[in-house]
Amino acid sequence: MKKRNDDFDEIIDDELIDEDEIVDDEVVDEIEDEPVKTTKKVSKGKPSVKKKGLPKGAKIAIISSSSVVGVIAIALVVLLVILPLVGINIFTKKSKYDGPSVTADLYYDATASYGLYFYGDNHNVTGYTSTSDISTAIGTVDMVRATTSLSTKYFDPSKPTVVWFHGWESTGSVGDLYLTVGDSTHNAMPSYSISYVKELKDKGYNVATFQFQGVNAGDKNYAQVLNYIYKYTVQSFNKGDYSLAFMFASELAMVFGDDYAKDITFVGHSCGGFISTATNYMLQAFYHNGKISNKHLIASRMVIEDPYVDTFGDSLVQGSYLMGTNEIIGDRKKCEVVQDMMISLHKTDNVAIDVYLGMAGASSTFIDPDKSHIDMVKSHITLTDMTGLKEWKGVLGDIHVLTRDWVWTSMLQDTLKDQDGNLAPSAACTNEQILSLCGNLYQQQNKKFNFSDEVLKKVSDTSEFKFS
Repeated sequence: MKKRNDDFDEIIDDELIDEDEIVDDEVVDEIEDEPVKTTKKVSKGKPSVKKKGLPKGAKIAIISSSSVVGVIAIALVVLLVILPLVGINIFTKKSKYDGPSVTADLYYDATASYGLYFYGDNHNVTGYTSTSDISTAIGTVDMVRATTSLSTKYFDPSKPTVVWFHGWESTGSVGDLYLTVGDSTHNAMPSYSISYVKELKDKGYNVATFQFQGVNAGDKNYAQVLNYIYKYTVQSFNKGDYSLAFMFASELAMVFGDDYAKDITFVGHSCGGFISTATNYMLQAFYHNGKISNKHLIASRMVIEDPYVDTFGDSLVQGSYLMGTNEIIGDRKKCEVVQDMMISLHKTDNVAIDVYLGMAGASSTFIDPDKSHIDMVKSHITLTDMTGLKEWKGVLGDIHVLTRDWVWTSMLQDTLKDQDGNLAPSAACTNEQILSLCGNLYQQQNKKFNFSDEVLKKVSDTSEFKFS
């Protein structure tokens, strides 16, 4: 990708001063009034022009001009060489977009049950103890299909929005159970029960969710077939006309519209980690290709809860395209495609990305076995391994949901510290705080959800993460 520092060009244009401009106008007039004598040089046989010596004031002006140029030169050395060496870069302009071109029109079908839903104010399930209560819980969910004319009960344009992306689901049910503390957390801590939607709405957020596992009776559960979820996300979904990411991005753009100006946060768990990433990547492509005009629709924050990208043999065609674009997926590993998207989102549009690793099977595939690609993405995200929860509950099974619930809960807490008392990542951090932590690696320490004394240990590299 070609880079050009336009800010640097502007500094040169604005600050370099022509010497002639420094000379006093009266001095210039005096010089111009002096007669010019022309003589011949015998040795060359060519005419030459000789001016009378400049007045003293003019000489002083030229010396002053040289001093100014010298000062500017020194300043440029400081700005371009010395400050970057100590980690300070005043040129904050982001890289130019070099992502894919969009080759299809935006697609939005409000009649389809698969898509974006918003939660209302009466969202509070009581008495939930396990999935055996699912029918009761579903009946109490205040949730509506997104349209372009929602009441402010469901979508208030004056508020920021949190959008939830689920992953694999064994049933076609939908609703509060995906934003209420999960079975694993409840079973580990029976007294722990919380509705994240209610808490978030009380804090002033719109709360929405993208659903693709089926909402109505008879809907096909596309979230149930694990080895096809990746294909649905980036290639063909439903009838094969659009990918999930393209469809979700189109729908969000249509529903939120050109005037929405608040922050959007994407939260994705498990397979929802790369679905949310791919959806934001499509929104970025829409904006930079002129398909949408509102840059606020690119989610400025992505919170990734235990991303799972090793979806077995998911029938991707070699040399195939990311649906709706001219980008070839090629033979990249799935974790590489997702991480390339993260790099583009942060590098071009300053998206803040915090990733939390739990289950060994998910963590190791996101890092990738030979770690050949993670070094490229590390400087664009902040990465936390849930070491304490793994020591408590192991690296398989419950840890996958425990990681999700720890991250959701952290959004409702105060920010955390590392072992030196410095800021550490959690969902409670602002976008600016997460951006300031890019490139850092951490280990979560406490067993159970004890945020009052939780300390995240800052580590040097991913070899200190525990995947087994």
